[in-house]
Amino acid sequence: MKNKHLQITGVIGDPIAHSLSPAMQNAAFRKADLPFVYLPFHVPPSDLGRFVREAQRWGLAGFNVTIPHKEKVMRYLDSVSPEARAIGAVNTVVVRAKKFVGFNTDAPGYLHSLKADTGFRPRGKRILILGAGGAARAVLFTLAQAGAKEIAVCDQIPGKAQSLVSDFKKRFRGVCVGGAELENVDLLINATPVGLKGTRFKNLPIKKLPRTAIVSDLVYHPAMTPLLKEAKRLRLRTHSGLGMLLQQGALAFTLWTGKKPDLKIMKKALLDALR
Repeated sequence: MKNKHLQITGVIGDPIAHSLSPAMQNAAFRKADLPFVYLPFHVPPSDLGRFVREAQRWGLAGFNVTIPHKEKVMRYLDSVSPEARAIGAVNTVVVRAKKFVGFNTDAPGYLHSLKADTGFRPRGKRILILGAGGAARAVLFTLAQAGAKEIAVCDQIPGKAQSLVSDFKKRFRGVCVGGAELENVDLLINATPVGLKGTRFKNLPIKKLPRTAIVSDLVYHPAMTPLLKEAKRLRLRTHSGLGMLLQQGALAFTLWTGKKPDLKIMKKALLDALR
């Protein structure tokens, strides 16, 4: 390494032990011969503000943000990019001149991986998103920008889905609160933690989906969640969360380092970590 001064990055969340981002980012840093390290930080919701204050003192170069902090972290940052502000969620923080700046790489990362992995084009399509957290906000934003005809949002807490819809309604008329009306859905997206550790949805009749529909799961550990396994059994096309993880991580890498990572190395690290 040309510069021996180690730059610390990482990911914060609760839970965080399942994250594959450390394996992916550290492999990319090594390949690029950069003096960076990426660490997992378990941060319960009650400690979020304290972590950001401590991170400033530690001199972190930046960090990723995952469940459940993507929305609430914004209040602790010095500034937020226009895209992240419009989405209402941040998943990547960069330190610039000792200021913490928030970005959202989930949105472009998701759309790129969806197109690359399935060929899906959102324009004119009907989409149902399960969940109304930070990841759902990013996915809704990017699909609306790409011309989706209708995006319905469903959450176990109805008020949370309504709040998300209200935030986007002025900019996108096609967003609404939805239920499990699956017969006309072109793309079903799981943006909830269901699937982690093999957990399953209760009473989600995906057999009602059209045969041409795609089932997309943002959960990436395991890569084949129970939802995706059921979709494959029904011969529906599937989209794993690994693609989004890879693409959003590559964009975060560039924000921190100013360089483009080796995507093949990052993908290999992800697959190796899942074995």
